[in-house]
Amino acid sequence: MSAYRGGLNTFAIIGLSSKPLHVYGNPSYECEWIPNTNTNTNTNTKTNSSENITTIGYKMLPDWGYGHVYTVVIVNCTFNESINVDNNGGKLMLYASTSGGGDTKFNVTDRMEVLVEQPKVLDITIFDSKPKLDYFYCGSSLFGNLNPQRVREWIAYHVRLFGPNSHFVLHDAGGVHEEVFEVLKPWIELGYVTLQDIRDQERFDGYYHNQFMVLNDCLHRYKFMAKWMFFFDVDEYIYVPPKSTIKTVLDSLSEYSQFTIEQMAMSVKVCLSHDYGKTYRYNFQFLHLVYSLFVLLILD
Repeated sequence: MSAYRGGLNTFAIIGLSSKPLHVYGNPSYECEWIPNTNTNTNTNTKTNSSENITTIGYKMLPDWGYGHVYTVVIVNCTFNESINVDNNGGKLMLYASTSGGGDTKFNVTDRMEVLVEQPKVLDITIFDSKPKLDYFYCGSSLFGNLNPQRVREWIAYHVRLFGPNSHFVLHDAGGVHEEVFEVLKPWIELGYVTLQDIRDQERFDGYYHNQFMVLNDCLHRYKFMAKWMFFFDVDEYIYVPPKSTIKTVLDSLSEYSQFTIEQMAMSVKVCLSHDYGKTYRYNFQFLHLVYSLFVLLILD
């Protein structure tokens, strides 16, 4: 799907691969950084700013075997030295090998250009600067016949919850039809929402509309932009207990780099008075509310 920097010497490559290959074979990856060649306009000669650098790619399979014909692969390329520190640009190449049982006639290697850095574009301050946003939402693949009113309620509720220093990335796998887009358009114009078109990924039979690839792409693409990133679906609502705010809850978790949110399914039965007290209380006091029936707080 794409590749992103994770620091001065590390990159992450996100994509799809054959699931049978990873189940029955032993594919391997190698990464190579090829620096741009500088041209001296006075002598019309070329000199390399540095030599090509290679490293072994470490693969991760985040869909835990849920993949269908295709499975999600994250390849980490960590080099022994900083890359493109002279800001002359270059490109990252990935060599993906099938490693077919040691028999070279079955071993095929694909060479792919996965990332290009133009000269004078790399901003290394992003890696240690304070994030611009407090909260960032990475949404799962949106598909099917989405209800515009439910989307309207969901985005209004969570913009109100997270506040003005937040941003939402939604991924359109075919579910953002004309009526849904009209709901999202004001939020896009206000700068709260980015809509990513991932409909082309529907050609590949992966787990749940390639959800794990989409979320990992969002994580690596935007992880330096916000202090906290959230991953949940548009049929779920984050609930903060009374007398608390999203800030106070997250401030209490500031010593952690990651936490999970307890989930409670909602139904009409939960709303009946004789069911009062039968729901569970969680240590986090922090719930996903699926198809929530409580009154929404809508922006003025």
